[in-house]
Amino acid sequence: MVGLCGSVMKSSHGLMAVSGKPNGGMSSEEAIGVLKSISSDPEEAFSFFKSVAQLPNVVHTTETCNYMLELLMVHRRVGDMAVVFDLMQKQFIYRNLNTYLIIFKALHVKGGIRQALFALERMRKEGFVLNGYSYNGLIHLLLQSGCCKQALEVYRRVVSEGIKPSLKTYSVLMVASGKRRDIETVMGLLEEMESLELRPNVYTFTICIRVLGRAGRIDEAYGHLKRMDDEGCGPDVITYTVLIDALCHAGKLDKAKEVFLKMKSSSHKPDRVTYITLLDKFSDHGDLDTVREFWSEMEANGHVPDVVTFTILVDVLCKAGKLDEAFGTLDNMRKIGIFPNLCTYNTLIGGLLRVNRLNEVLELFDGMESFGMKPTAYTYILFIDYYGKSGERDKAIETFEKMKLCGTVPNIVACNASLYSLVEIGRLGEAKGIFYGLKKSGLAPDSITYNMMMKCYSKEGKID
Repeated sequence: MVGLCGSVMKSSHGLMAVSGKPNGGMSSEEAIGVLKSISSDPEEAFSFFKSVAQLPNVVHTTETCNYMLELLMVHRRVGDMAVVFDLMQKQFIYRNLNTYLIIFKALHVKGGIRQALFALERMRKEGFVLNGYSYNGLIHLLLQSGCCKQALEVYRRVVSEGIKPSLKTYSVLMVASGKRRDIETVMGLLEEMESLELRPNVYTFTICIRVLGRAGRIDEAYGHLKRMDDEGCGPDVITYTVLIDALCHAGKLDKAKEVFLKMKSSSHKPDRVTYITLLDKFSDHGDLDTVREFWSEMEANGHVPDVVTFTILVDVLCKAGKLDEAFGTLDNMRKIGIFPNLCTYNTLIGGLLRVNRLNEVLELFDGMESFGMKPTAYTYILFIDYYGKSGERDKAIETFEKMKLCGTVPNIVACNASLYSLVEIGRLGEAKGIFYGLKKSGLAPDSITYNMMMKCYSKEGKID
């Protein structure tokens, strides 16, 4: 037996050294080492585990507890496993994914963490009583594993048991539901949270604004912004930026400017992300003058342009027809030590192809490798699409073949662009070859692929 300040343990095999450290100190590795040395005797191992838990200078870790759980599982001592789990709860020891998977395995629950709701029933019957912290942790683990539906099921169980989930748990559930564009669940969680007298914070409101904004429900998003002001929970930089992004996405550029002005008049000043959002969205609409205004203001506020902002500038210059200035921007970038990336090159290539400046594009393309840039599938798609729509379909197919020879794996967009050219020039056998080769490449045909193949078979008179 280990005394409170002892460093040896008496076993049926005599005295065995546990730790040479004073005052009963012991590391997690040392504790696991002892457990391994007596793993053939679960009773002795469990007694040692409980004794260590009483030492003043030793705190069990997730690793020691999981090892003990696994050892007890092997010996089918489920009741003792419940004791270990309870100790983890009482001593605030993190219960990780492996903790639950070991318990599920002991209870013969198959299917992994996705079967959490079913496993919880068995756990309760076997004496595992989860507290609020464990439930919150389990919900987080489910979400980290991509099990949003199962996380919501566990959440419903928690509420039905009269346990109040934490504000953080509500937030992560709302974020996960928002990513699935499940607006009703997000707003329902907000209502349920408030019914439990949990007050929404800036982060919670921002999640709602983001979800509503992306769904085009701008008035409701605005309503939450106003509510934040009314309740003394003022929006922060992220909230403003999220709303600006949503307004721009909905084409409400003037409203976005209004929010930007309100933001500047508040205590929260625009940051780099805010400016990138504005530059990017106004660039999408080809508004060069406004992009220049934001650019000047960004620099005046101490935010130095980088490759991301320069690429946005190149994009809007191309859309405004100022191709020479866009070309010159690449030189200016290099002069100040900012090197164009692949996205910059692709942006300029796309802009030049739109106005048929093919020779300059080919020069640019040939010079990419000298700057360490290897074309991607998207780079080749720009050429394939250009040649196909310009009537030079043989060149489109050549480019597709060149892409494969250079080691760039075609994606479904590249395949569709090539199918278009093959079908148009009547090379139907090759079109079928690409189509039937998709599965081998791990690519799934989309609606465009099937439309191309319908056109292919129609040309052969095989409409059925």
